[in-house]
Amino acid sequence: MKEYVDLYDNFRNKTGKVIERRDIVPRGLYRLIIHVLIFDKKGRLLIQKRTKTKRSWPDLWDFTVSGAVSSGESSQLAAKRELFEELGIKYDFSKSYPNISINTGFRIDDIYIVNNKNIDLNKLKLQEEEVSDAKFVSLDELLELIDKDQFVPYQKDYINLLFYLRDNKNLFANK
Repeated sequence: MKEYVDLYDNFRNKTGKVIERRDIVPRGLYRLIIHVLIFDKKGRLLIQKRTKTKRSWPDLWDFTVSGAVSSGESSQLAAKRELFEELGIKYDFSKSYPNISINTGFRIDDIYIVNNKNIDLNKLKLQEEEVSDAKFVSLDELLELIDKDQFVPYQKDYINLLFYLRDNKNLFANK
């Protein structure tokens, strides 16, 4: 089954153009990607291991959930769908706005941070085609996975920023 994604301009407006999910994004346009990061009460991040058969980054650990926003779908709906499809976790993002949105060249990444969520790893329903394992890790453990080439190769500064945002969602707060 083919999957399609909408294309956006540099102001994040839908252009009306749609491409197949695996197609190259035309220069000057963007596709929308979501990431959900679930932290437990100890400040550890829930990560998932991608299956060996994944086309990109096979057999590596990754954020709680990541995925493309399908054509006609909002970022919030995609976050809800991906979280349920990949891990069997129900969460309503309808009143959420991404904690951070990053332009990564040809895509816009919306990152949703969920704090203090009690997740029983034994009750997760891993999507067989996508996810082979899940666990909680501290920041130091995640950085070690990156050093060992066992995690999708995000920049360490990016990872540090996401862990910082876990507790400091408003970067401009008066303190």
